[in-house]
Amino acid sequence: MIHLFVDNIKDPQRPLLAPNYWILRKIGLILPENKINKVIFVIIHELVTVFVITQYMELYLIRSDLDLVITNLKVSIVSFICIVKTNTFVFWQSSWKEVIDYVTEADNNERKDSNTAMGHIISSYTTYCRRLLKFYWTLILSTFFCVTGTPLIRYLSSSNYRDAISNGTEPFPHIFSAWVPFDKYSFPGSWVIVCLHIVMCAYGAMIMSAYDTIAMVTMVFFGGKLELLRERCKNMFGCDGSGVSDDQARTALRDVHSMHVHLMKYSKLFDSLLSPVMFLYVVMCSFMLCASAFQLTMATNTTQKLLMAQYLVFGIAQLFMFCWHSNNVLEQGTQVMMGPYESEWWVIGPKQKQEVLILTEQLRIFEAFSAGPFSKLTLSTFITILKGAYSYYALLRN
Repeated sequence: MIHLFVDNIKDPQRPLLAPNYWILRKIGLILPENKINKVIFVIIHELVTVFVITQYMELYLIRSDLDLVITNLKVSIVSFICIVKTNTFVFWQSSWKEVIDYVTEADNNERKDSNTAMGHIISSYTTYCRRLLKFYWTLILSTFFCVTGTPLIRYLSSSNYRDAISNGTEPFPHIFSAWVPFDKYSFPGSWVIVCLHIVMCAYGAMIMSAYDTIAMVTMVFFGGKLELLRERCKNMFGCDGSGVSDDQARTALRDVHSMHVHLMKYSKLFDSLLSPVMFLYVVMCSFMLCASAFQLTMATNTTQKLLMAQYLVFGIAQLFMFCWHSNNVLEQGTQVMMGPYESEWWVIGPKQKQEVLILTEQLRIFEAFSAGPFSKLTLSTFITILKGAYSYYALLRN
């Protein structure tokens, strides 16, 4: 179903970002031009922010029960990161649009090139982005059903638990733990809360689907653009050994230089938008993974264990994909400077050869995307976070 849905979202003006741009507009991360609709979306985003604040109010109220705090903490952390993504995207709307417009324009310009090798690179990263989108949306959807279905599965899988709820020895199960100004454990308040929690969970799933995939697809594009830049460097002085004129060589060098400067400009802008969010995520991810693993080992019901395991897998997979794609861009950035050496540089004049050396040094400049001022989004960072989560888990177990 998701595969057909994604394939049917097409936009001739945005061949790469069509599905991403569609969901960004539908969920309201890209605010509409109409002022009334814009205000409505902003109010919705802020109401969800208030709801997440009530989750932490509830955590404060139950702070004496460690098991209950750990159980609720894993969801509350994800909720907090979700509203940070929402509010930063809306607050930095113009900068995000600038990055999206650059990716769209640069991708469209590359598609006009008839070079076979470059066409293969474009087709490769476009296909990969579609597969990544389908996989991530499927993962989000399964996690949504996992989170919303856990209380129901727990209720249906144990007759003793149902009896305990009926006689009042166990409270009515909720998806989230959040404070409300009415009785949420008895009818009708209990079912009002169930409906509210399902809506909030669906909203959070769509926000993560929109934000995470636009970030990952942008990383994939930057990696593809670096690969295209290397291919363009190979061909800038011809491919048949006959050479080019000084003017043609100068034009080719200027074009490559300009493309790299623009790529660096927008990659830094993108990093400035993503870095604060990823810093928060990296800091809190260890606690979230630790809480999920601890709850998984404490569960006694097999069905509950499977649902908790799926949630843990989602947290690890989400972090891994950010680190993997950032690491891939870094690798492409270190390889792009080989492009001028792979060209037919020997057919040009001495002055152009000096300019090639200058260009090669410029192409060395590229850094991995960061998670705040202290760490880079690389696979080594991913491993470090997993080690930290395991350390916290071992501490809790002991």
